[in-house]
Amino acid sequence: MSDLTDTVIMAIGCGTPDGQVNNGFAAAKAFLAAGAKVCIVDRDAAALEHARGALGSTHATSDNLGEADPVGDLDSRVTTVVADVGDEDSLSAAFDHCASSLGEPTVLHYNVGIVVNGGLDSLETTAFSKALDINLTGAFAAMKQALPYMRRAGCGSIITVSSVGGMRYMGYDYPAYAASKAGLIELTKVIGAQYASEGIRANSIAPGLIETPLIHNSISGHYDSVEDMLSARHALSPTGKMGQPEDIAKLAVFLASEDSSYINSTLIPVDGGLVHFAGTPKT
Repeated sequence: MSDLTDTVIMAIGCGTPDGQVNNGFAAAKAFLAAGAKVCIVDRDAAALEHARGALGSTHATSDNLGEADPVGDLDSRVTTVVADVGDEDSLSAAFDHCASSLGEPTVLHYNVGIVVNGGLDSLETTAFSKALDINLTGAFAAMKQALPYMRRAGCGSIITVSSVGGMRYMGYDYPAYAASKAGLIELTKVIGAQYASEGIRANSIAPGLIETPLIHNSISGHYDSVEDMLSARHALSPTGKMGQPEDIAKLAVFLASEDSSYINSTLIPVDGGLVHFAGTPKT
């Protein structure tokens, strides 16, 4: 695993509801395993409590990403703060908290996303706008807050978590989600190109069929049962099985590190080849 010793990371959307391991929390654990100092940001205070409790009892390593001993000196390397990406004052206060608690951040990991179901025949325009506000405009606001810190440092890495759902039709009735994630992909590319001369990179990770709590909460209703959903999604992957949050986390660590110093303004799918797989994923 790449070395992130003493790198300060703003990990937005990386709490864990009920201690479940999602893409965001897996990334926070992996950053710590690589030696980083991590400010975990979430709008849900309970999710932050669960995250800190889980980190206090499990230590993420490059081998197991969280099954061994308690994290040493947790207070000096982890802080948590409640913030809403739809509230710029809230975001600004979160960055201030990170800087005063851990140091000025040079990595932004944006793992925020909501799924709003409904197509042209049923979705209200206000609901469509909500998806854009959180998934896309929230990312812009977070990047805006991160920029001064990165400029002072003369370097920085912005990592956004988008989706293959922003790259192709996935068979689900969620055009608002697709549009917001497609916009996030292009926003990330443009920011990376625009600020590259200042040592700031921006790249997006596009998860494919990943087994996370989100699919249970937002997608299982498209199927007769949770078991049917899991079976169908495993079968739809070219590899025969879904990926895990740790697959996303390992790439996030790489993109946060100097090991990826010449990788910029691009999109990297973590999908087992799904975007090149013929046909519509969901039947």
